[in-house]
Amino acid sequence: MYKTAMVFHPESFVGFNKTQLIERHLFSSGIIGSRFRASSAFTTGPGYRQFIPKLETIQRYNYGIVRIHIQAMGQWMSGEHVALKDHANLVIIEGDAFIGSKAQCGKLCDFLQQITGDNYTVDKVADVGCLGIREPHLTYIG
Repeated sequence: MYKTAMVFHPESFVGFNKTQLIERHLFSSGIIGSRFRASSAFTTGPGYRQFIPKLETIQRYNYGIVRIHIQAMGQWMSGEHVALKDHANLVIIEGDAFIGSKAQCGKLCDFLQQITGDNYTVDKVADVGCLGIREPHLTYIG
């Protein structure tokens, strides 16, 4: 499973908690599915690949289980600008074979903007533990 994550966040800091609004819309659009047992993470829904395209590979399936977190607050180090970022209303996707460019994430950024009214962008984060997710990584041996 990948230790990197994609973090979708508003470009500017938002002081209002919009996580329930985001969760309702992502569920109704089919991006997220049910919750994992005893976890705050969601599975992917049937509409997930319409918003996050799969890499062009010969492999048919994901490399591991994709987990989607909707978090009120989070801090992480941005690799591009080497700066500490602190944002609210995050959508964090971990466990997928991540896409190469931010332009390919534009559909989900635009959808999150329609939901919240805030301009969204995406960062790749190498260390998922710094995001405040308190769950162990899932690993498959086999």
